[in-house]
Amino acid sequence: MTGNTYTFGAEWDEERERLGRLAQFWAAATERAVRAVGVRPGASCLDVGAGGGEVSGLLAGLVGERGRVVALDRDVRHLRAADLPAHVEVREHDIVADGPPVGERFDLVHARMVLSHLPERAEVLDGLVELCAPGGCVLLSEFDVDRPAPPTAPRTSAERFQLVHDAVVAVLGGHGCDGRFGHWMPSALAARGLTDVDAVVDGGAIRGGTPAAEFYRLTFRRLREPILAQGLAPAEVVEQVLAELADPGFVTLSVPLVSAWGRRPAPGPAGRSAG
Repeated sequence: MTGNTYTFGAEWDEERERLGRLAQFWAAATERAVRAVGVRPGASCLDVGAGGGEVSGLLAGLVGERGRVVALDRDVRHLRAADLPAHVEVREHDIVADGPPVGERFDLVHARMVLSHLPERAEVLDGLVELCAPGGCVLLSEFDVDRPAPPTAPRTSAERFQLVHDAVVAVLGGHGCDGRFGHWMPSALAARGLTDVDAVVDGGAIRGGTPAAEFYRLTFRRLREPILAQGLAPAEVVEQVLAELADPGFVTLSVPLVSAWGRRPAPGPAGRSAG
């Protein structure tokens, strides 16, 4: 991940597991989006905020040994520990503090659950578009989280989950996170001159004891202290939700994950954009 305001630091003991569960939950959605964009053998790809390297590994398989993948993150300890192919370059780089890499262009620029966490998301997105080669694509994936409703006394396990989830959204918002950025991504890409803009929305059930539930359990546990310190949810409700997420009988609905992409126009005659 990139940016000094990011809430989930890589130094947390269980962050690698949390990232792994996140990747498991959304693996199919990410692969569908990547395949919809079209990643050819021999292509060059940049994976921004590469985390545990799961998407970088997927891209490496699609581009093959003749291709190139750069896995970029400000803290690369989890990438170093991943078993990534030789044609994946792991690079320590903070795209907020250091700006976009200079003098490089990629056929695909990918970022999953990165920009929503960054107050500087507009400037960072400008840089990602510049890193995209003419004819290449920028692909972004983010949650689309509605503004939390006023808290009420929860009566069911799903309502308890929602109360704690809304508390997490509030904590992240205090760090500059925009939970609705996924909703605005298509228009943000189009505003930067990208063409063929499209998007897909994924989601599904969260069942207790599954990778999805474990991702949320670790996330809620990671933010337990600020949730309680800010009075966003009672301690007993937080503890009950943590227990219910391990119960196979628990089920609720995930927030939607939006994947949006656009293509950078190739220059036409006399330097003008084609089309």
